[in-house]
Amino acid sequence: MEFREFRDKCFIAAARSGFDCFELYYAKSSNFSVRVRNGEIAEYKNSSQTGLSFRGIYNGKMGYSFTERLDDDLMVALLSKAAENARIIDSEDEEKLFREKAAYPEADLYNPALDEISGADKTQMALSMEKAALEADSRVKAADYCTVLSGEGEVFISNSYGLDLSHKSNLFRAYLQAKVEENGVVKTWFDFWYGRDLSAFSPKKLAERTVRTALSYLPAKTIPSGEMTVLFSPLAAADLFNAFVGVFFAERVQKGFSMLKDKVGAAIASPVVTIRDDGICERSVFGSAFDSEGVPCRGKIIIDGGVLRTLLYNLKSADKDKTRSTGNGFKHNFRAPVETACTNFYIEPSDIPPRQMISGVMYGVKITDLAGLHSGANSITGDFSLSASGWLIENGQITRPVEQIVVSGNFYDLLHNIRSVGNDLRFGMPGSLGTIGMPSILADKLNIAGE
Repeated sequence: MEFREFRDKCFIAAARSGFDCFELYYAKSSNFSVRVRNGEIAEYKNSSQTGLSFRGIYNGKMGYSFTERLDDDLMVALLSKAAENARIIDSEDEEKLFREKAAYPEADLYNPALDEISGADKTQMALSMEKAALEADSRVKAADYCTVLSGEGEVFISNSYGLDLSHKSNLFRAYLQAKVEENGVVKTWFDFWYGRDLSAFSPKKLAERTVRTALSYLPAKTIPSGEMTVLFSPLAAADLFNAFVGVFFAERVQKGFSMLKDKVGAAIASPVVTIRDDGICERSVFGSAFDSEGVPCRGKIIIDGGVLRTLLYNLKSADKDKTRSTGNGFKHNFRAPVETACTNFYIEPSDIPPRQMISGVMYGVKITDLAGLHSGANSITGDFSLSASGWLIENGQITRPVEQIVVSGNFYDLLHNIRSVGNDLRFGMPGSLGTIGMPSILADKLNIAGE
């Protein structure tokens, strides 16, 4: 049965069953991946998933239920389960469905040409990428995790207030890790490409870039410890902010898991910092016109010239603060509850190239890779201590590669100590929900532990 036919029947049955208001959220997706190793297929996956969630107000409480099939014979069980679930809810938090008439941003996130790329073609791309990496230099020992992936998804949301939305998107991704060795010294580097325009993707260029970067770190060694100025590369900065993006979620502030309580309107960062979260962003391939509650994913400024202008809200957290949702209420899958998530979260870039940013740095470090983000970052206090590698900065110039260092500090202090941001905004690998983009960031007063 098609979704809209099921919806119409389900809504009639829900009203007759005593639900005051109700919503259906239906998602379907398909994913393909192929990983190659030594010229052969090491892993080949083709999967799909469909699922529907029903939620509705029954006797003043929100009840939930789920199904993977749109069948008439499951409808009664679906509604009965939601009613039963509502009866046992003991939370005093009031949940609401979106009932406003709203305008939604344009979202062109689906390229039908990607559907025409066969599994054999994608496998050949992965094989070409591995071959190019292995042939790039005699010091290349392996092209690990050499993988090509593609996926598409479609979401439908309808509720009894007249909401009726749908969204379709797809994406192609490729990544690999080059392993190089010289005189017993081994280095690796991971890189990726993603997009919808395959004319912009070259397996050979991605492989050669990855190998070239890995080779550049072969002579790396540590440096003396000290407090330093640090230039974070775009991807390193994106990884760091990804560990702390939750501090801007209103539901975490309300639960005491963020230090930003009562900070809206206050300066919490350097004046050079402006942070946005945009549902549709021309600089990113990720996007959504609406969130999992049907709220428009409008563009918003979180920090404006250092001043906190808003937190990110879903409907429930917005109701607690007596404000409007910012369109950041998302489900990780059709069974998951609505939580807060970013869309395209990024620092606005400047027109300053990274080489100009470090022109006045007499001694510091450029960090290009961070490790230990899950265990070395405290998302509540903001403290972090992370293994890192990168490049030494001397007299305003990048001089030699650096490894075996630990960078530590506090995220809230870091925001204040950002001296400048670059013109080289790059978004990291998109996750299941949202993506983080950063330009290069130059920050003072970070502790580097080396030799």
